[in-house]
Amino acid sequence: MSESTIETPEAKLRSFIQPISFVLLITIILSIFTLEYYAWLQEIDPDFTPPDPSPVPEDPEDPGGIAWGATLNMLFYVLLAFIGGLVVLIVIKKGFMQLLVYFFAAIMGFSWFIFGLFYGGIVSVMIIYLLWDFLPEIIRIWINSLFDTLFEPLLFLFAIILGILGVVSFGIQSFEKIWLRNVMMIVFGAMIGSMLAIHLGLLTTLFILIGLSLYDIYAVFRGPLKGIIDHSREEAELFEEKMSYQNEVEYEKGPLLPALPVYSTPLINIGLGDFAFFSMLISAAVVIGNDLANPIPLIAALVGLFTGAIYTFKLLKKERALPGLPLPVFGGLGCLALGVIISLILGFATIDSIIGLFL
Repeated sequence: MSESTIETPEAKLRSFIQPISFVLLITIILSIFTLEYYAWLQEIDPDFTPPDPSPVPEDPEDPGGIAWGATLNMLFYVLLAFIGGLVVLIVIKKGFMQLLVYFFAAIMGFSWFIFGLFYGGIVSVMIIYLLWDFLPEIIRIWINSLFDTLFEPLLFLFAIILGILGVVSFGIQSFEKIWLRNVMMIVFGAMIGSMLAIHLGLLTTLFILIGLSLYDIYAVFRGPLKGIIDHSREEAELFEEKMSYQNEVEYEKGPLLPALPVYSTPLINIGLGDFAFFSMLISAAVVIGNDLANPIPLIAALVGLFTGAIYTFKLLKKERALPGLPLPVFGGLGCLALGVIISLILGFATIDSIIGLFL
């Protein structure tokens, strides 16, 4: 996370909080829809279980198997983040920026296509499911006919369109039309965070959040991200000298340096990773709240995350770049734990139900 050279504190705070708020709102909606969708499938087929994408499954049958699996999964994601950051830094240093643009464009296009199929199906089915009892009979007949004949082709077409938009958003090389990439970053962060939190084991999710938050500190101050930020700052300063910043319009039309998966405005930059892991935390809170049948954990996690995010923003006045994960994630996790304890005290949860969250 980094700030620009334009000093407008109120506008900058608004520019920082608004996208995070949208990410978390979309996360909550997607998480609820996905949980309801899986519950509906389990009513149809009691043997149905959601897919588990963990590199190392948490094994409740093996003593310590859950903690061991969660630890290995956390190390896998931290190593993946380190290698990814190192590769990006090397590519940038070698001057192959356009190659990086093509790479991220391909990744985003493919990812949006997959997410379009997955969430497009879930959201459309759940909306119809929730509205079904209120629909006239003729509409129900029409919908049944549509599902039998056109649902899959329309869903596939929808996913292709999203995939194309994912690619196009990385073809944008200036701030002039950056809104498209920013929208894609917001929704993508919410989708990937909620998908990970719902399909990974809860302990794996918590360990990943803790591990990557600690790694984020190293990456920004000592690791690959520091190199990327320093290089980006040098390039931005060169452009600043060239354009002389005669007016804000010229700045808004300036190039994005570097062309990475970042939510960018003239006021502030927020990495996609921040969005994704904020989303992952709040989606985990939705899962916990759903299992304990009360919203206290979710509300507490939101309070903690926003408190940490705002405090991180205030620290940006002293530092031009800071790790975006530690304060919001640790604040959110601390308040989430407090929310679970409050649920226990108020009788909304039992010790067994809390233990059951991890099994």
